[in-house]
Amino acid sequence: MKRLVADTGPLLHLHEAGALHLVPLIGNVSVPRLVLEELRKHAPDLWPHQLPTWVKQLPLTASSRRRAQSWVQAGLLHAGEAESLALAEAIHADWFLTDDAAARLLAKTLRIAAHGSLGVVLWSAGQSLITKIEAENFLTALAKSSLWMSARVRADARLALEKLFD
Repeated sequence: MKRLVADTGPLLHLHEAGALHLVPLIGNVSVPRLVLEELRKHAPDLWPHQLPTWVKQLPLTASSRRRAQSWVQAGLLHAGEAESLALAEAIHADWFLTDDAAARLLAKTLRIAAHGSLGVVLWSAGQSLITKIEAENFLTALAKSSLWMSARVRADARLALEKLFD
């Protein structure tokens, strides 16, 4: 099981696509308070009463909070992505889940493995946790969710899925 930190995007998009149940197959997720606030705003039906056991809210240390604030002040990231990335760095997460291109790029410079909603679906298919048809349906649902992705990214994801099942 991997130690994951997520920002709002993948949790929201996978929820919208009916694929959120794939995340705990990969590992447990830690999130800062701000991510939970954003999820309650954008998906109030997601966890109306309590968090599932595979999600833990973790506080940021003072130094992690300062680091996140510096990324926000520099215009590199929005607050949710910044806090999540600072948390991922602090707890040495195996994966940082984000659909934000800038957050992925910054994570790469910090040598933190970043994966998005598409990566969760493709990893699940690659591990034989879902069938090819299920993966195709999730990719279609993600394309209809609030996740913006280019036609090229959609095509690359489909191609990757085909290669997994060759």
